[in-house]
Amino acid sequence: MFSPDGNLYKTMSTLFDILVIGIMWFLACLPLVTIGAATTAAYYTMSKTVRFKTGYLFRGFWHSFKTNVKQSLIPTFIFLIVIFVLILDIYYVWNNRSKLNDSLFIILAGVSFLFLACVCYFAPFLSRFTKKNYQLFKMSAYAAFRFLPITVAILLVFIIMVIGIWILPWAIVVFPGLYLYLLTFPMEYVMRRFMKRPEKGEPGYDAWYWGETNDETPAEDVTPLRIVRSDAAVSENTAENPGEGEQ
Repeated sequence: MFSPDGNLYKTMSTLFDILVIGIMWFLACLPLVTIGAATTAAYYTMSKTVRFKTGYLFRGFWHSFKTNVKQSLIPTFIFLIVIFVLILDIYYVWNNRSKLNDSLFIILAGVSFLFLACVCYFAPFLSRFTKKNYQLFKMSAYAAFRFLPITVAILLVFIIMVIGIWILPWAIVVFPGLYLYLLTFPMEYVMRRFMKRPEKGEPGYDAWYWGETNDETPAEDVTPLRIVRSDAAVSENTAENPGEGEQ
């Protein structure tokens, strides 16, 4: 039952790793402007170490955090400002009911959905692709609507998580890690649509993010950015961000 190869041991080990990543994410988010880098590092570690069982948890998290913290500062600051303004506006129109404000509430709800739909892809994309911020946001916006059912599901689970944390504040070190683990399943599917796996024997063919399924699914023509390669060593397109050789 408690054998390292047993299902119970593997399940408990996975849950422990999810909890640890959630705690590290919380600690790394404390300055607020580092939320983007923390989320990027948490997704990267959750995907590589927990989902695909490779690499090192602590080393991978903090390496990714340090690698992406500078690039993520400006978009994180912008995202926080926009979210703060949207929350204030929604709170105001909700507490000052009128026909005009009811219409404004619907508009604000729609704007919030569009904004969050794009933002939810940004950190995972930053963890995988070496691109400038405006390109990453362009990719995120494209993916949000190209894979709309997945986007809606991601946002629904996110809302449930936020409500859960509101009701149980202590869950802020549990639910984010669990959410990110669940996120790896649809997000890895989406990101593979932006990549083309190298031919067998070429650099990057055995990269960890292709998983154990030997997925030969070709990339769809879904991106205007011509992202076609998946290995950091060969091309600047679809280069994995955190530097695999160091982990």
